[in-house]
Amino acid sequence: QMKITPKQYAKSLYETVKNKKDSQAKEVIKKFTAMLADNNDITRADQIIAKFEELWNKEKGIVKAEIVSARELDKKIVKWLNDYIIKLSKAGKLEMTSIVDKNILGGVVIKYRDKIIDGSLKARLSKLERKMVK
Repeated sequence: QMKITPKQYAKSLYETVKNKKDSQAKEVIKKFTAMLADNNDITRADQIIAKFEELWNKEKGIVKAEIVSARELDKKIVKWLNDYIIKLSKAGKLEMTSIVDKNILGGVVIKYRDKIIDGSLKARLSKLERKMVK
């Protein structure tokens, strides 16, 4: 028999719960988990959840973004970046995570979907270095 992929599982779960009330969705998820166990696919639950979340976010217009900066960002800058990413990604809703990484020296690195906008000081310095070496 053919193995069901995590993506196929996620799609069927999404289609089943998308219009359900919370109590009904919980019941569906219980049955879904039991089915995974019956199919010996419970070890693939993490992959299935990741695919489900991807699908859910896409259908609901939710974009996850990560902002990496050398130090904690001011609230106004975070708000501006939030609006900027929503505009760039055409997201209905943005879930943003901020990470402090002193290795980038300054500026910010923005990651969303499969895109990376590297506005870090470290990236600009290495670009300058490459130009000077030529």
